[in-house]
Amino acid sequence: MSLDSITLAAMREELLDKFKEGKIISLIQTKKYKIIIEIKPDKPLTSNDLNKKSETFYIHISLDPSFPEIYFTELENRQKTISSPFLTLLQNQLKGGKILDIEHPNFDRILHFIIRPYQKFGKLQNKTLVVEFMGKHGNMILLKEDKTIETAIKLIDFNINRYREIMPGKLYIPPPSQNKINPLNINREGFFNIFNSLSAENKDLTLRKLIQDSFIGISPQSAKEVVLQANLSPEKNVSETSKADLEMLWTSFNRIVTNIKNHNFQPALFLDPLSKKIKAWSIIDSVQFPKYHKRTFNEANSCLESFFTELEKEREILSMQNKLDQIIRKNMLKINNKISDCQKKLEEVKNCEKYKISGELIKANLSSIKRGDREITAINYYSPLLENITIPLNEKLTPLENARLYFKKYRKTKDSFQIIFEQLKSHQLKLDQLTELQRLYEQQINSLPNLLKTYNNLTKLGWAKKTTAPLKKPKKEKNRLVPTKYISKDGWEIYVGKNNLQNDFLTFKLASGNDTWLHAKNIQGSHIIIKNKGSKQSLPLGTLIQAANLAAYFSKAKKDNKVLVDYTLKKHVKKPKNAKPGMVIYSQEKSLWIKIDSEEIRRMEKVSQK
Repeated sequence: MSLDSITLAAMREELLDKFKEGKIISLIQTKKYKIIIEIKPDKPLTSNDLNKKSETFYIHISLDPSFPEIYFTELENRQKTISSPFLTLLQNQLKGGKILDIEHPNFDRILHFIIRPYQKFGKLQNKTLVVEFMGKHGNMILLKEDKTIETAIKLIDFNINRYREIMPGKLYIPPPSQNKINPLNINREGFFNIFNSLSAENKDLTLRKLIQDSFIGISPQSAKEVVLQANLSPEKNVSETSKADLEMLWTSFNRIVTNIKNHNFQPALFLDPLSKKIKAWSIIDSVQFPKYHKRTFNEANSCLESFFTELEKEREILSMQNKLDQIIRKNMLKINNKISDCQKKLEEVKNCEKYKISGELIKANLSSIKRGDREITAINYYSPLLENITIPLNEKLTPLENARLYFKKYRKTKDSFQIIFEQLKSHQLKLDQLTELQRLYEQQINSLPNLLKTYNNLTKLGWAKKTTAPLKKPKKEKNRLVPTKYISKDGWEIYVGKNNLQNDFLTFKLASGNDTWLHAKNIQGSHIIIKNKGSKQSLPLGTLIQAANLAAYFSKAKKDNKVLVDYTLKKHVKKPKNAKPGMVIYSQEKSLWIKIDSEEIRRMEKVSQK
């Protein structure tokens, strides 16, 4: 049950059939590694669609190692969205563009979306959005027409991967194929050679493992299917395989590959007969789940949409269950501790008469007590048995002060009885409410609407926090907005924003349209502004390099040897709608590589302080 190349081959055909020449309306990011492409197909409306204003779809692409996915749906995305520099650049480059083609190179777990951007200005160049479904190594990379990298959802520098650097400006290198064979290009002779040319140590491999290791894009489930449809055991060793076995294995393999080439797929979900939960899915005809109920589909996307949306619901339910369990368990423990504390205090209150008796006996024996005594033993005249009792004393107090201390404890304890009793009743009432909510929750534990209703009830009663945090009072906002000023060696003013609010204020309040704006490319960092001196004075190269040095220094790439810095006029810098402070998109930029000079930064700081 994994997203292998067979699934990608089926989805490629259906995506192309539906969205070739389709217009990209928007791009949305809902999770760290999930992008949703909102797209309108380029197909004329039929007579049945005349009442529709438009037909919009949403292509879901996730590179989460534990939850990779690709499918499209007509349902509008209602998940919580997030912002990121990667998303901002995708929006800037691909919004309004059209999907020209979708490639599936070498039958690997990779799709290339070839996109013609919306014509804004300059020469039109196609973009390629590379989506690599490679588990923990998965990535989404935007390429220019010359195959150089523009940005990626995961930037990987030379220190992380020496062979394959995923950084802006670098030439895109596909993931290594590990000498695997494209299953669509092999014939009978080549298939048999795989088994006949095995080394002695590899003869102990199982048939399933050998199929999986020999061919590109074949998942363990698909490899197992090849062997089972040959009426062989997937765990049978290669050394035990006869020529007749290989003939049956080739027949099974060739039949599946031929179906893939002819786009003849049999998508299906396999459900547990009792729980009705999805246990597996397959794009090819499958025989390995005989105990499960089989639900078939005409299209791969329908199958995947059902699977991923159902799995997402299950994850939401599990997440809400864990959240409710934690809230209820935590608060029950807290209330039980409070009830126990109140009960102890009530026991103490019941014994408050002891404090009064101790005070009276100390007063009756003042003459026999000295300051510094730690205790006194006296006859208890208030008991019918007249037994001796020992009364602890505070050695730092006088005998009369010790008596007054016991009388004070008596009055305080007696007065607190009603308060403690009311508190105990309140805690027990809250415990009853929480117990009832827990009972209702456990009865409806697999219903997301009911779980959300329980959570809302917990919120109303104060057991769970509201999702929206209270507004905080601004703290000296004026000082936080003031950017740092530098003077270049040519006498030009350079301003640096040191946080998101300063960046926002500097770019959209302080800067003018013809000021020069700089920022480290595709990396979090400061906004830099070089104030324009008028049309009669052109910006000196030395000042530009000093400002770029500041942009590189005050960025996340500070420790790198070289940093790529973009610069453009401030009038080409825009703020996306509802974007967070400091988030911008820009155009007509140029770039230059900067080697960070820390000494130059310190010299500029000294000059600016004068």
